[in-house]
Order: sequence, then structure tokens, then C-alpha cells
Amino acid sequence: MKALVIFSILILIQGVAEAKSVYKVTCESLENCPEPVVGINTDGKSVCTGVLVSDDIVATNLHCIPEDIRQNEASCDGRLTVTFPASRNREEAYGDCERIKAVSPPLKDTPLTPDWAFFKLKSRAPRMHAPISTEGFSDSEMITIYKIDPTEQGTGILKKISCPAIQNSLANPFFTGVKSPVVSLVPCASIKGNSGSPLMNSNLEVKGVLNSSGTATDVNLKRAPFSHVSFGSNFACLNIPGLAVASSPSPECGKAVDAASIRTASANLISRFTDPLMKSFNADVNKEMDKIHAQSKFVVLWDVDQKNRAFDGVQTKVSEVTYKPSCINFKKGPMRTKQGKLQTGTVTYNLDYLEWGLEIHLDNSGRPRAELVPKKTQSTLQFSPAHLTQGQPVAFKHAGQSYTLPFCEDIKQVTAK
Repeated sequence: MKALVIFSILILIQGVAEAKSVYKVTCESLENCPEPVVGINTDGKSVCTGVLVSDDIVATNLHCIPEDIRQNEASCDGRLTVTFPASRNREEAYGDCERIKAVSPPLKDTPLTPDWAFFKLKSRAPRMHAPISTEGFSDSEMITIYKIDPTEQGTGILKKISCPAIQNSLANPFFTGVKSPVVSLVPCASIKGNSGSPLMNSNLEVKGVLNSSGTATDVNLKRAPFSHVSFGSNFACLNIPGLAVASSPSPECGKAVDAASIRTASANLISRFTDPLMKSFNADVNKEMDKIHAQSKFVVLWDVDQKNRAFDGVQTKVSEVTYKPSCINFKKGPMRTKQGKLQTGTVTYNLDYLEWGLEIHLDNSGRPRAELVPKKTQSTLQFSPAHLTQGQPVAFKHAGQSYTLPFCEDIKQVTAK
């Protein structure tokens, strides 16, 4: 089974109406106004969020850096400025970018690509920095996000929200472990201008930065149970000497992500939940086929008719099993000798059996759950016994459908030839 999960990117970068040398930022609450969080002004044209991770190093997103300087050691003099908002004990302060220190690989057209950058300030920042954690994100761990929301007036407001990190969700089929390169926060709303916001644990260590956001309609599932999802880069993949070197990084850290790999990852994620049920699924199907054979007195042999569908987020049944007659199991020779004893009317067999379906359901975070669902079926098998003596294909009716069945011995003869 394949499930197609493709996202349209909503980069969280906010345009500025007119060029400004500084980005004015205030705190929504002076009690929740962390010193390391900064507003970033890029070329006086757009704004992002960032976080101070050493005395003079700021972390943010790669897409917040002008395209022509997205490389290590590139000068950013005059291109990026940062704003430290005023707090209860600190006055507003500003800083200028000197050079780019480290960047993630080039971005691709998917939010499931790592998106981080670090740049050095011209001087030591007048604030305490937040330490980096490379321990990664546990499943359902509550993450604190300090984000700066731009206003229509061109200023920003620093706010605090909390969102759960959700593994094994179709919102992000690559987030399957603590050290996966890109994490998904579900449900979690973010807006333009929040790019680069620090993702912090309860100790206010920076585990990663916010990349982008989406809604249920951004996921190529016709319907999703969550309204908003946000994506972030996991600092468990960092390898920056002198700043952060992750121990035992995931093998996924260096892999490219594109639409094809997303489809494969989605199918693999669903298979993790459906595969354990397949042994029982096959046993139940075979049991019901034996039962239907017995009820029809072996007049006919039966085949399993299985239909598989790719999961699209709306329909839940991804595999459905029904039964259909295959061929007439009587021998033509003996039937002719009994011709005089055969009835001339219609013979009816009432059949009672189960049909099986394999269903996928999503929880509120987009995590799949597989379930085997039986459906009780009552049907009839009707035919005229006199027709059996003619040695020609015979018309049968079953489950409201008509079939023209050959004799099984004719099929075997053709196969033998």
C-alpha cells in the first residue's frame, strides 16, 4: 500500500512593508521574556525569529539568510540585524551580523528538509545565551516555543506557546525516533515571522528551531484530523565543532528528502501498523473460504477477491476481501449418467459467512492505527442443475451478481496442454 503525503511549504518569514534598520520587538509578558530570543531583520525586507546560543552566535533558519550568502564564512555585514526586546531587567538592545558560521544543506521544495543556520555577531551580545541540546525530541514531549509575531505596524511581539512533538504521524512520516532530522509538532499553529523560533525543553535548552507550518489542507490527504502542524529542525543532527556536535546522530541526518521519498516513508509507516495483522487476516480469510465451500456442497470452487486502495485520509478501508465463484466442481461424465435424476427447477444454496476489511484510522495527531473489521454477509448461490449436464459454461448468480462459470476439469485440461 502506498500513501501519498506531500506538503506545500508555508515558510514562516514575514515581509516588511518598508526597509528599516531595526526590528522593534516587545514582550507580550515581561514574566515570559527570555533573554536569548531575538528578532531578525533581513536586508530591511523581511523578519524572522532567532535565539542566542553562545556569547555571539545566533541560530535561526537557512531561509532567513539572504540566498547569496547562504554559505559558511560568508560576510553578512549590513545584511542582518538582531533585536533583543526589553524585559523587566533589561533594556532593548541591538546587534549586527558579521559572518555566517554554519548552514544546513540547500533547501528542497518540502518542509521535511532540515533548515537551520548560525551566524556570528560583530560583538558579544548583551544577554545570557541558551545552551544547545543534541538529545533530540521524545514522542509526545511538550516543547516550549518562544516566537515573535509580526504586527501590521512593522513591530513584533514575543510570545510563548507549547506544542507536543508527535512521532509516527502521517503529518511527517520521517519523524520516527528521537534523533530524526525534522520533527513535527501536532497540533501547533505558527505564522509568518516565526521562522527560527527556538524549540526548548523544560530546562530552556534549545533542541531545534521552527521551520515552517501547515494546515490539514496542506497535507495531500483529503482529510486530516488535525488543524495545524508545525515542523522544526532537530539539533540532534548538528556537527559544528566548537558549538554543537551530536553524539550518535541518526543515519537519516544526511539523506535527501523529496516527494518520492515522502511517499515511500508514508507507505512504510502504514505498513508498520498493518503488517502485524496480516497473518491473522490471511487465516480469517482462508477460514471463511473453507466455510463457504462447505455450505455450497462443493458445487463450485471459490476464489478470494481482494481489492487494495492507497490510504487518502478519508476512506478507512485499505484492503477489502470478498469471495466469488471460480468454476464448477462436478465432473461432466458422472453428471450425464445422473441426468434423469436431476431436478429441473432452480437450486438455491443460502450462504452465511464473513467478509473482511483492513482499515486505517488516524488519531488526532495523524498517527495511523490498523484494524481488522469483519462484515457478516448473507447471500445465495442459484443455478439450474439441468444445465450441468450440457458441458457448457453455466450461469450462476451470487451476491446479486451473475457469473458464467466453466467446469474446473476443463480449466485443468487447458492448463495441462
